Amino acid sequence: WKEHQYDSKHENLLEILNGMNEELDSVEELEKKRICRIITKDFPQYFAVVSRIKQESNQIGPEGGILSSTTLPRVQAAFPEGALTKRIRVGLQAQPVQDEMVKKILGNKATFSPIVTVEPRRRKFHKPITMTIPVPPPSGEGVTNGYKGDTTPSLRLLCSITGGTSPAQWEDITGTTPLTFVNDCVSFTTNVSARFWLADCHQVLETVGLATQLYRELICVPYMAKFVIFAKTNDAVESNLRCFCMTDDKVDKTLEQQENFEEVARSKDIEVLEGKPIYVDCYGNLAPLTKGGQQLVFNFYAFKENRLPFSIKIRDTSQEPCGRLSFLKEPKTTKGLPQMAVCNLNITLPAHKKETESDQDDE
Repeated sequence: WKEHQYDSKHENLLEILNGMNEELDSVEELEKKRICRIITKDFPQYFAVVSRIKQESNQIGPEGGILSSTTLPRVQAAFPEGALTKRIRVGLQAQPVQDEMVKKILGNKATFSPIVTVEPRRRKFHKPITMTIPVPPPSGEGVTNGYKGDTTPSLRLLCSITGGTSPAQWEDITGTTPLTFVNDCVSFTTNVSARFWLADCHQVLETVGLATQLYRELICVPYMAKFVIFAKTNDAVESNLRCFCMTDDKVDKTLEQQENFEEVARSKDIEVLEGKPIYVDCYGNLAPLTKGGQQLVFNFYAFKENRLPFSIKIRDTSQEPCGRLSFLKEPKTTKGLPQMAVCNLNITLPAHKKETESDQDDE
């Protein structure tokens, strides 16, 4: 596999179509439909569409040049003349770090800048390149960030030189790397391409540990998946349910289709994170039959069936056998605080089919 590099402009597309009557959707329209348009001058055996954090890339040679992130324009890598001896494609990736996520995982212990990566990684430059990264927002421990060129012991520069798709291993390199402050950004030089991350942490010794904990969450890959529920009524009170969270068309190939289960609900596409638990709650006239009131939970893995089987009973048989299933990212708390559901599905159980005499005769 190699990355398909073809920097096409709108004019190139018009030239390729050369007067064809076909009306093409705009890039924005395609994004809404989650369709990827590929423009190519050759015809390989396969194309694979892989999502990743947006990366700017350009050919840079011995004359030097500057790469800026389009996602976060203040993130830059400046290559001086002579840093590279031959022309190569270099990349710059800036992964935003949401303050809400930091607070949820670490509270007010630390704040972080975007994670900035220079590709190809683990390359030594002939002259140091200059990186510019926005400083983290002030951390909530009552100290404002006075970054005005003063020494700021709580601001740490972390670096990871792991290559390829291996998870980063963060090291604190603040002691060996002078930092310069300009307009709410930090600049520093580096001889090696790597991942860089700024952290503001008042307990300096905890910085790497906290960064590693946060990074683990930041690299969970989001997928678009559907929640689907099948039901089979056993008697007037109890039914079996099977919940699925799937990334593709496997719903139509499940065993449930052959086991006389009926599909009772299907969601639209919803973003879920790889490897994360999904908690399930029942409301309305349906109650799950679980040991000791345990909460129902299953994990999501892309391209797997991710099935959760369980039984439910109708609370009040004089009422309609319907209710709501809520799918949540977090388990229920004892405080009973309301939580944002990833997805809510209303279901009505299929009618209980009694075996008639004619059915028995057929058998």
